[in-house]
Amino acid sequence: MRHNKFLIVVALSLLMMWIACSNFVDEVDPIIDQVQDDLLNDESQIPFLSTGVKVRFATTHDQLVTLAEGLSDAFIFDSNVPNATFPQFREVDDGAIQLDNNSVDNMFFPLGELRFFADDLIRRVNLINFTNAETKREALFTGYLYGGIARYFFATYMGLNPTEGGGVIENGPFIPSAAMYDSALVNFQQALAQAGSPYETRLVNSIIARTHLYAGNAAAALQFAQNGLATGDAPFQSLHSTESSNFVWQQAGLGRSQYVLDPRFRGYVTANPGEAARIQFVNILGNDGVTVFQLQTKYNEVDSPIDFISSQENELMLAELELSSNPASALARVNAVRASHGLAPLAALDLNALIIERDKELLLTGARLPDQRRFGIFHLPAGSWQFLPITEQERNNNPNIPDV
Repeated sequence: MRHNKFLIVVALSLLMMWIACSNFVDEVDPIIDQVQDDLLNDESQIPFLSTGVKVRFATTHDQLVTLAEGLSDAFIFDSNVPNATFPQFREVDDGAIQLDNNSVDNMFFPLGELRFFADDLIRRVNLINFTNAETKREALFTGYLYGGIARYFFATYMGLNPTEGGGVIENGPFIPSAAMYDSALVNFQQALAQAGSPYETRLVNSIIARTHLYAGNAAAALQFAQNGLATGDAPFQSLHSTESSNFVWQQAGLGRSQYVLDPRFRGYVTANPGEAARIQFVNILGNDGVTVFQLQTKYNEVDSPIDFISSQENELMLAELELSSNPASALARVNAVRASHGLAPLAALDLNALIIERDKELLLTGARLPDQRRFGIFHLPAGSWQFLPITEQERNNNPNIPDV
């Protein structure tokens, strides 16, 4: 599913008008003393509001991917890299993240807005007597889908403490990851009921499968992945533009080289040059004139889209879920993913090989951080942040959030 790029560019300016209608008292979600703009409660305004939700998804997703890859072992921050100057990126790379880290702060507020905009779209739809049933269906699908994604983001990437994931909604108490995943699943089930095409149905099934997988519900994950995205389906992506540049490109790519790839990705390509089809980088020389670093070029343009989920990921989920019960099928699925990049098949598959395949295939999608936690391969010492912290501003403004 791709959004109209022209609408996204237009919505970037209009979105600020929507934001201005509300007074955000804390950093995440609550709206207190909201000035209701009744003019938006009209069927003609629904496409604009829906586009605004999608824009906020894009401007949240790219920042989350950048920071999640920075906290994982996919990116490294090294002051020997030209233009690597942000101390807050070093904090993320080290897992020693201060609560006032402004890179996390700059992502956290849009994430709260994404949740609010999606939920508010549903609320407004329910106030309108529609003349076009398809307009209503599309809006409800958008609201439930992206409302679920926002909750999924909180559960997967945010945390109250270094190893305690979760988030907050409406100035309320901290919601641990397990409960936040449950909340996301409620939204996704509603989106599934509003799906308007076989593709949308398969898409939501894949997202539900991943949510169950990360929540530790293998049987449910398998059920939904079996009905998920199929070979030939387009990936579901966040779309970017010159007015809203891809943040990975901007801070960890040709825009600016703050983060660079871990050297193992160069090793993957050295061992098998065919891996360059899915592990894309250029070599850059360090400030010392000696050290060579790898700068990602998967997103090589200011407006490069970023995959949120793809048919290849769905196949890898199925392979993981079938590995012990049907190893031949699991191997075939991994090899089908490899074949999509022109890579030779593997002769055998075990869990370690599957983790490596995920590492390669899902590079720069934000999957590595939850994978490291799931598989017990987190690379930083005990006590390091394994989630991005709920920010100091949110903690100060939300009386329901306990002090660390």
